[in-house]
Amino acid sequence: MPTYVITGARMGIGLGYVKELSKSPSNTVFALVRSLTKGDLSALQEIQASSAPGQVSILECDVSSPESVTKLPAQLPSDTIIDVLINNAAILHGDEDSLTLKPETLHEHIQTNVLGPALIFQTLLPYLSPTAKVVNISSGLGSMQMLLDGRIHADRTAYSVSKAALNMLTVHQSKQVKTVAGKEAVIVVCVDPGWVKTEMGGPNAVLRVEDSAQGVLKVVEGLKSEDSGGFFLYRGDKLDW
Repeated sequence: MPTYVITGARMGIGLGYVKELSKSPSNTVFALVRSLTKGDLSALQEIQASSAPGQVSILECDVSSPESVTKLPAQLPSDTIIDVLINNAAILHGDEDSLTLKPETLHEHIQTNVLGPALIFQTLLPYLSPTAKVVNISSGLGSMQMLLDGRIHADRTAYSVSKAALNMLTVHQSKQVKTVAGKEAVIVVCVDPGWVKTEMGGPNAVLRVEDSAQGVLKVVEGLKSEDSGGFFLYRGDKLDW
């Protein structure tokens, strides 16, 4: 009976993961949202209501707030053992490039998209099973090679920089978790969910939420120890750094 923790589960791909996982009664899902009182939680609550009792729990955790992250363990049952952690929560706003980038825009993206997953990983490390899988949801926009060879455009600089930093964080986590007693077999990877038809993806996105979510979850299911530290597309292809 695997247990999943998913950040940024209120909408978009995060909601898609919860929906897919709730289809199997053997899964337990902790769906993390920024606030229990702000934002529309109806879609997530509908999934919770249609699932088996206790299968889907909605918890408050704003990954951009270190104080909020520290309060997360108190919301988990004391015997919680996490099999899969999906760091999905992220922001993308502002259209500045490197020549117009505002300090506050870069700071906000680093705070949420890099520090958030770092603190979630640190905070939940004691709850990870010995063979847990940690998935940092990244983006092709964080690939330096794809930018260099023109497969992605040199825009959305703050978001792009934050996802490149998340990729590096992932490699550090994959190496350093092996030094923690009892966690040597934990797998840490980053995954690009594709250009998905969500509010963040925008009007030109091409991939349905359900197709992306199913793909990412299939990648997670198939991860092996030698994959730790890798960068994958939702279809399972390895991506260039």
